[in-house]
Amino acid sequence: MSRIALSDSGDWQLEFPDDQDVRGYRAVDKDGTSVGVVDAMIVNTEEERVDAVVLEDGTEYPAADISIGDGVVYLTSVDTGDVDGEVRVYGDSGRVLRRETVVDGAFDDHVEAFQAHAGTAYTSAAYEDYEPAYRYGFESAHADENRNRSYFDAQDDLKSGYTSTYADRDYDTDSAAVRYGYTRAQHLTR
Repeated sequence: MSRIALSDSGDWQLEFPDDQDVRGYRAVDKDGTSVGVVDAMIVNTEEERVDAVVLEDGTEYPAADISIGDGVVYLTSVDTGDVDGEVRVYGDSGRVLRRETVVDGAFDDHVEAFQAHAGTAYTSAAYEDYEPAYRYGFESAHADENRNRSYFDAQDDLKSGYTSTYADRDYDTDSAAVRYGYTRAQHLTR
């Protein structure tokens, strides 16, 4: 599967850009609470569809979990709830799949979040298979040259560094883990 940002997709275009391009739209949770602004759209070029949206803080939401209103993206599976900093992620049944809070700390303090992400992003393999990619993304976000760079601004450098550090791994396969580790760490460094 080839997943890239819509802005980097070259000739690939949305069928109805006036209705489908949600970059810049405000994103709200199930309760109508604003959770950010859509910064990017991720395209699966093999399936020729938008796969996800990414908010300005780097949080990625599957396209299947959004609906589009008049200048607003509704994150139908996300509810911030009444607890500061807590995000509840819902499944199709309406049940809470997990609760996630971003807290400051070292990589090891975030392993549970990385494991939860791996469980949805890499269903055919164990978290341990992708732990180096999560760690690489997390630690790269703390590097001085990346402190104020979004994942998409740093993506080419991250890919180059990752492939030279882990020559035996496939960056395209591991990129979702690198991106999640990077954007999670970015929440801590801004």
